[in-house]
Amino acid sequence: MCIKEGKELKRMSKVLAVIVSSILIAMSLVSCGGSNTASSSGKKSEIYILNFGDYMAEEAIQVFEKETGIIVHQDLFEANEEVIPVIESGAKYDVICISDYCIERMLARDLLQPIDTSKIPNLSNINKGKLELLSVCDPGNKYAVPYFCGSMGIFFNKTKLNQMKVEYPTSWADLFNPELKGELLMQSSVRDLYTVALKMHGFSVNSTNKEELDICTEDFIKQKPYVQGYMTDQIKEKMLSGEAAIAPITSGDVQYVYLEGGSDEYCFVVPKEGTQMFIDAWCIPKNAEHVDSAHKFIDYMCREDVAKLNAEYVGYETVNDKTPDEEFLFMKQKEGAFVDYSNGNYELERDVADAIRYYTDGYNRIKAS
Repeated sequence: MCIKEGKELKRMSKVLAVIVSSILIAMSLVSCGGSNTASSSGKKSEIYILNFGDYMAEEAIQVFEKETGIIVHQDLFEANEEVIPVIESGAKYDVICISDYCIERMLARDLLQPIDTSKIPNLSNINKGKLELLSVCDPGNKYAVPYFCGSMGIFFNKTKLNQMKVEYPTSWADLFNPELKGELLMQSSVRDLYTVALKMHGFSVNSTNKEELDICTEDFIKQKPYVQGYMTDQIKEKMLSGEAAIAPITSGDVQYVYLEGGSDEYCFVVPKEGTQMFIDAWCIPKNAEHVDSAHKFIDYMCREDVAKLNAEYVGYETVNDKTPDEEFLFMKQKEGAFVDYSNGNYELERDVADAIRYYTDGYNRIKAS
């Protein structure tokens, strides 16, 4: 399948998703007599969601509101590290989407409440292997329901590197090449940033060793003169617009650029030293005020049609067994725009507990240098 066909397929799929959504809306309105659910006082139900930026199709929210009468309020964030201080400050969200290691950390701080799986019948759609993998951070799968998973690698513009006469990367060390000056973007999420240098040195992405992290910090300080900027969500847009030539990036963002810009121009490489992998999941904070609505929302997100809609929009690997994603996630492999040098060396992110201060202190040193 060529990229043009893939882009058209995505557009067609979105159109079909809207049609399906419309049918679902109509059915729900008929079944409830055309009125939205409301409390006994006549006030409509609400739900407050905290989510990664650009991580859910707007149509999915619209259909949920129409089907349930629950008004969705969604706030966005860029990095997991932003979430815990927000929740600890007393901010009340009913559902949050966070990554594996952040789940583990929030559990250690007693910030999450158990999910009543009897209220999540669509949980049966979620891949058992992904549930088992997430159970490393959420023992017994009591507090989190998987949403997407992915990994990180190096993404680059082939034409730009050719013009610069820079060889295509195969190693994380290739991101420390002075010839990339002005064309290199780096992650502002500290765990993603430090994955680059940790794996380059053969350390674990979950290192809690201050000496190892200090070594990485010094590497990044030396690299900084070549770096155009540190960011997260904006990387894909800058790569697509041609404002940068190369960056460490997560797999879902790669899909977005492929579908918009084509694989002839770009390539995604998983370096030979290996990389991180992650699972993002829905959780209910302990101080949530609309717990019933939270369960309805999580169950809705596990539904086959909704999972498909979100997978097509977001581009990360779906965890829903009833939502095939070959057309999207394996397009890069079919098009020869994906190279995996890692020999299967993918390491799940874990909570580093109090050692997170070594990461954040190091990042502050980098920014101040």
